[in-house]
Amino acid sequence: MANDQTSPPNLALCITTEDFEAAAKKVLPNKAWVYASSSAASGLSLQSNLDDWSRINFRPRIMRSVSSLNPTRSILGQPGSQPFFVSAMGTLGNAHPGAEPLLVRGATRKGLHTVVSTATSKPLEEIMEAHLDEQRQLGHQSPSKLAFQLYVPVDRNLARSLIRRVKAAGYHSLWITVDTSTLGKRTADRYLQAQEALDQGSRETVREAAADNAFGPAFGGRPVPGYLDPGLNWDDLSWISEEWNGPIVLKGIQTVEDVKLAVQHGVQGVLLSNHGGRQIHSAPSALMTLLETRTYYPEAFDKLEIFVDGGLRDGADVLKALCLGATAVGVGRPYFYAMAAYGIEGVEKCTDVLAEEIEITMKMLGVSSLDQLRPDMVNASRLLNEMWRPDIWWNKSKL
Repeated sequence: MANDQTSPPNLALCITTEDFEAAAKKVLPNKAWVYASSSAASGLSLQSNLDDWSRINFRPRIMRSVSSLNPTRSILGQPGSQPFFVSAMGTLGNAHPGAEPLLVRGATRKGLHTVVSTATSKPLEEIMEAHLDEQRQLGHQSPSKLAFQLYVPVDRNLARSLIRRVKAAGYHSLWITVDTSTLGKRTADRYLQAQEALDQGSRETVREAAADNAFGPAFGGRPVPGYLDPGLNWDDLSWISEEWNGPIVLKGIQTVEDVKLAVQHGVQGVLLSNHGGRQIHSAPSALMTLLETRTYYPEAFDKLEIFVDGGLRDGADVLKALCLGATAVGVGRPYFYAMAAYGIEGVEKCTDVLAEEIEITMKMLGVSSLDQLRPDMVNASRLLNEMWRPDIWWNKSKL
């Protein structure tokens, strides 16, 4: 897996999630590193994901008993050990040969829910079997469940077939990606592809992403014809809902208007996300969309579950999103990096790092359970100052 003999630091030295990123960079081939770390255009969307977490401050309360803590949080009716989950990530075989089965085993041991990507390195049935096998070994004590992230292909028969496979395998919920009418311009990937075309003497080889998966993209984010449907629209939720007959989350919502449309179409949740900064240039962060929703459509929080995803690197920040009404937060790249450098032990350690940070912050914030979190426990003024505001001609009735 490594492109040289350099080994990652001892796992005990991974104190923050950023430590996993540095370790992964040492062991990953350049091609795999570029694919995982790259973003759209100049990287503004990715940078805003990272920066906006630090632009919200806590307002801690004191002299409140925190001698016992309850950090558990249910997602779509399923109990979970933490208020965060593992986000969907494609082609994990490029991080570690254990790929998705290894990731879900580690997450299951920690009681985390995991969203499995359409663009898997291993068959979705094999991934589910790894999860179920781990559950058996744990005596079915883990609350962990698997969800499936769906890229809707152009061929509706193919889409129906895939949904039926997911349903038959036992996945709990379907997370439909709605921000990929096309793929974003992944600049670092483009440079790498151009160099490869010029330098035919390159000896570095990395298996094509999702080479064994007809639904996966080619390596470097190059689209496969028919893989993404630019014609996907709100009407498609009707046949998808009938085919699935279970909880549905729309992944990639970036405006309050679309949150309201999601409510009107009866889905059970929305994932506010800009695809890890990999799609549209200058996208809003999930936190910005969360604030926009709180400001212009607060009723949404009583009508469906609202998740956020993108740029999370510190467990303490999970609580910021929950204070603002989020149900839970998705974590992606840190798990990719942790698995790349340390395998299943990295997955478990990454979870421990985030969980400890949540526990420490809950105590210092003055809450013993997540239902005690309130909007007045954070100061989001800096983000609110830059939040989108309607023009004079616009009014809330147009939502």
